[in-house]
Amino acid sequence: MAWIAFAGPVLAGLLIVVVLGAPAAWALRLRGIAIPLVAVPAAFAVIAVSSVVASIAGVRWSLLPALALAVILAVVLRLLRRWIGAPAGPRSGRNQRSELWVALAAAAIGGAVIAISLAAGLRTPGAISQTFDANFHLNTVRYILDSGSASPFTMELTTPGSPAFYPALWHGFVALIAQLSGASVPVATNAALFVTSAVIWPVGAVALGRAVAGPSTRVLVISGALSAAFPNFPLFLAGYGVIYPNLFALALLPYLLVAGLQLLNLGPARRATPLARGTRWLLFVGALGAAALAHPNVIHAVLAWGAIPVLWVVWRGLRGGPVPGPDGVRVAPPTHVAVRRIGAVIGFAVLAVSIPAAWILGQTYDNAWEGFYGPRSAALQLIGGTPHLAGHAWTVALIVLLGALLAWRSRNVRWLLGSAVALAFLYWVADGFPSNDLRTAFVGPWYNDPRRLASLVPFGALPLAVLGASAAWTMLRPGLHRFAGMRSTRPQRARRILTGFAVLFLLAAGQAGTFSAMQSLRDGYETHDAILLDDDERKLLERLGEDVPEGATIANSPLNGGSLGYAIADRPVLFPHTNGTYDPRAYTLVTKLTSDPAAACAASEELGVEYVLDFGTDYVFENAAKVWPQFDQLKHLDRSPLLTEVDREGDAALYRITGCAQ
Repeated sequence: MAWIAFAGPVLAGLLIVVVLGAPAAWALRLRGIAIPLVAVPAAFAVIAVSSVVASIAGVRWSLLPALALAVILAVVLRLLRRWIGAPAGPRSGRNQRSELWVALAAAAIGGAVIAISLAAGLRTPGAISQTFDANFHLNTVRYILDSGSASPFTMELTTPGSPAFYPALWHGFVALIAQLSGASVPVATNAALFVTSAVIWPVGAVALGRAVAGPSTRVLVISGALSAAFPNFPLFLAGYGVIYPNLFALALLPYLLVAGLQLLNLGPARRATPLARGTRWLLFVGALGAAALAHPNVIHAVLAWGAIPVLWVVWRGLRGGPVPGPDGVRVAPPTHVAVRRIGAVIGFAVLAVSIPAAWILGQTYDNAWEGFYGPRSAALQLIGGTPHLAGHAWTVALIVLLGALLAWRSRNVRWLLGSAVALAFLYWVADGFPSNDLRTAFVGPWYNDPRRLASLVPFGALPLAVLGASAAWTMLRPGLHRFAGMRSTRPQRARRILTGFAVLFLLAAGQAGTFSAMQSLRDGYETHDAILLDDDERKLLERLGEDVPEGATIANSPLNGGSLGYAIADRPVLFPHTNGTYDPRAYTLVTKLTSDPAAACAASEELGVEYVLDFGTDYVFENAAKVWPQFDQLKHLDRSPLLTEVDREGDAALYRITGCAQ
């Protein structure tokens, strides 16, 4: 029953995307697969911009300001359509409608597999990730719901009184789902996770596969099936961290890549999804802005993926050779050779400046994470198709290898090898070498984290896999059709059955390496021996509102799940996350409750804190007390003369400060 009820928040998330993105697609008169290709990033660009505008205008965050901006955007695009350009392909017809439904059905194939895997890993729709950043992400959604602002310029959850910029697109989206469906923050978060992983990503994967392998039903179905074939994304990333914004940004990356390929006129991208020049730029800018406001390291990902394609186009422009025409045939370009060469030089200069600037400005602090493997083992992980994960997916790896061979033999898509190698190289550096300055120079924008880099590898492998699987099906199809004609009195029906089995085989082959990712996902949401919030602690938080008055602040330790009292019960806590800049009196209170009652009383009265949560010393990771020793003294609270127990569930307890002189 819980999963049936979960359909409501998921549908709310889908409705938000459709309602906010469809007006732009309508205004541009898009047809076929171009509709979701533009509508999805448009929806999130609208959310990103409207969150800022609503905050400036003093309007509380809800679907209304976002919807108003979506309508305004549609009107503007409709008025400017003459200059932006009409669709480059046919505007209507049965083929476009059929193409759209086939594309969505293909995406649903992979999306269903991903959704089933997510449900098996989470076990319950309200599951909470037992990871370090879960406190921050869930509490940020509650902060948006309470403050009424989802602007990235007003985030002060961890810096009270000092707003700091933080890309909060993910959290604004989750807040909209919670408002529209009435779901709790954990349920709304998981609904957004399902929409992102099982809808947004597969649709983007189908569009990307079509852009590199051409427009055909075969390519659409294969791309949809292969969207679930890489355990590193989205399955592993859904449980790791937990870094929802990073996953969200990468799910939007295919839309950005398709726009880039159209602008560069590489491969069959323009022929596969005809878009006017102005629409291509709108898609590129909108997708880049939305993805960057979900997580900025998507900028580094797109630069790494796109460096070789851009250099390919630069070289083509300098040579002044032919370019792919609307029908895929190479033709003489209409632009003069001198103009093309000037454009090529400018493009090279932009790339030459953008990459070092992005790497210098986007450097994170040098995390202590070392490579988990040596160079040889990390290379083997790549070859096996499951970087950083136990086990291998050899079938998918062979399909990728076949695609790589085909790409090498075709000038139209040979640049795909450069994109795949670039992302694989970054992972190899991160997981194959110890921490040093040279390693940080390459992978610093990802916190030197091999797991984040492993999640990028599928974005280079997927296009090659689509090429390989499409070629394999083209070779096998005649034989299967002859076999169906020989063995069946109804050959058409037999062909359909065999085609269905081929798709099922591709899906099954893609699941060969998912065991490790599934295990990681299940461990990330395990509550029996939970490292963040166990069942007893959650039960206590869920009835917190019965004992703590609305608006009353609770003292807590952010090293465990006590911080989630804010997200779950809507009761403010002193420390909503471990990393933050808080009032020094708050630290005095949590460190002196037992050792120095007088100091604790003074801090309590000044801060207006009357309640304390004691969730013990089982911290979110092993050496947390050494990293943040100021919180390790919030223990043995039953010995404090200041506290009276109000509620208890197992070892989790809620106290009230009653021993201070009035």
